[in-house]
Formats: sequence, structure tokens, C-alpha cells
Amino acid sequence: MTSVGGPAVQAYAARAGQSVEEYLQQLGPRVTPKVAGAALVGLVRADAANVAPEYLLTAAGLQKLP
Repeated sequence: MTSVGGPAVQAYAARAGQSVEEYLQQLGPRVTPKVAGAALVGLVRADAANVAPEYLLTAAGLQKLP
């Protein structure tokens, strides 16, 4: 958790009646800088004709949305 997102995480956890650890655990694996960077590079290098209009970025990488 960073100082930028920390207060928001604390507020959401409190609102849900959970500890910060419980709240973060339910969110699943976090997106790392490596995954986010690879996703960005992949989109930049992709042929524009093959790029989907929407994606979801998860810890597993980019997922095309239906």
C-alpha cells in the first residue's frame, strides 16, 4: 500500500467493517509495475487494427472486454 492510496484503502476497509489486510486480501493479486509496463508496451507495439476498444488490467495482464 502506498501513501497515495493508503487513506482510501483504510476508508474502504473501515466502511466494510474489515481490517486493511482483510480488505486487500479480497481484492486478489495486485498489478505490479512490471505487468502494467508490459501491458502498455504491448498496446503501443500492437497493430491498431487488432487492438480491442476496451481492456481490463489485472495482475495476469490485459484482458479484452466483451
